Amino acid sequence: MNQFPCVMTLKVDTAAVTQLRRMVTRICGDSLEFIRIEICEQGTRMKVWLCVGAAMVTPVMDAVMQSLPGAEFGRFTQTSHY
Repeated sequence: MNQFPCVMTLKVDTAAVTQLRRMVTRICGDSLEFIRIEICEQGTRMKVWLCVGAAMVTPVMDAVMQSLPGAEFGRFTQTSHY
């Protein structure tokens, strides 16, 4: 099984970005490679890139869908580098 990290992109409300960061950090631990956050939609939403170990994709998706129903998932890319 390929264990390269996966870069997940999503958008969340600006007010939810701290909750998302804490949740992903707690779930992934050392499997979290990086989080990149960018303001979009006139500051009401944030675009987030999460680079996590391949085994963490499903747990992160499940947690985000349960805790942040307004989140929008984008592209997921498995990569050997970032």
